[in-house]
Amino acid sequence: MEIKRWFMVLAWLLAVGGLQAQSFTEQDFSFNIVDVTTHDTMRIAGTLTLPYGVEGQVPAVILITGSGAQNRDEELMGHKPFKVIAEYLSARGYAVMRCDDRGVGESTGDMVHATTLDFAKDVEFQLDYLLKKPELFDPQRIFLFGHSEGATVAAIVAARRAEVAGVAMLGGAGADGKTILLQQNEALFRLRGVADSLIERRLACMRDLFAVDDTLFLGEGMDTVKMLNMAFRPLFKQHSAGLTKEQKQQCGLTNTECYGWAVSMATPWLTTFLTLNPADYIAKMRCPLLAIGGEKDCQVLAETNLSAIKRVCKKNRVKCSIVQLKDINHLGQVCQTGAVDEYATLGQAPDKSVLNALVQWLDSLKERK
Repeated sequence: MEIKRWFMVLAWLLAVGGLQAQSFTEQDFSFNIVDVTTHDTMRIAGTLTLPYGVEGQVPAVILITGSGAQNRDEELMGHKPFKVIAEYLSARGYAVMRCDDRGVGESTGDMVHATTLDFAKDVEFQLDYLLKKPELFDPQRIFLFGHSEGATVAAIVAARRAEVAGVAMLGGAGADGKTILLQQNEALFRLRGVADSLIERRLACMRDLFAVDDTLFLGEGMDTVKMLNMAFRPLFKQHSAGLTKEQKQQCGLTNTECYGWAVSMATPWLTTFLTLNPADYIAKMRCPLLAIGGEKDCQVLAETNLSAIKRVCKKNRVKCSIVQLKDINHLGQVCQTGAVDEYATLGQAPDKSVLNALVQWLDSLKERK
């Protein structure tokens, strides 16, 4: 009798486990588009996760990666944040689309010359893909979730497309790229224990770099990196005057760093990023916004950027929910310091506190307003 009862309990546990394992299904997809800038045909490839056993229209979320060449899972330092998010949301009734960036994984296209504005066009194509399948996805409940730069991309798309039902951001900026980089550098160098006087030298040099870049004329056919390096060298020399070799290395005012800035600022992506202000697009949104920030985010500082997002939403009557989470870093992990080199040693990205905040917000938007 006891053995029979044990087998019944085991069968029940296996059944429950099976139901949990089948709470969502996953399928890969791809489609071709024409790059509106180059007019070349490119392929967008990704994965759709769908609630298991649900028939008919379901709400859908498009995940948008942060800066750099990212695969569909936004894989970084052993973590796969977008896979975690997709599975969590689909187990709770949402279809989720996540794609390889252009030129990454199974997606094709030009990543080298692409800018944030190009990434926004790619997401619009993803939005169209879902809208063309109303038998599967509820066209009134298609949401965008952007991480870091992806938050800016989400705001750009939502400002253009009335079909977007809501935008959620994690580690999203509320100011232009120059401001973000200055804030980021100050925070990260302070975490490293660099002296305030050295940090201020670095920030002053960065401000001068931005000013020179704004006024420098670079004609067609010029060696952009060489020209920028020549323009930047006097600035590095000026701001590092009187410092020892070790001090220059501590605050990144070396010739190697100078050349690195020249290489970066010669790219279309950084040129666009420096002047692009997500607040300009948030102001034009007519859908609800959720902005999640981590208290220990050192890449996009939560307090200043969430405040900026809140101000622009209030001014332009955008329905906005602000969530600042304690001990959370830029990847949405529970952390000690927020430093980038800490990411690989920490737990799940993102943490359940981030996932719960996202699901609660999505669930609160049962019907399109």
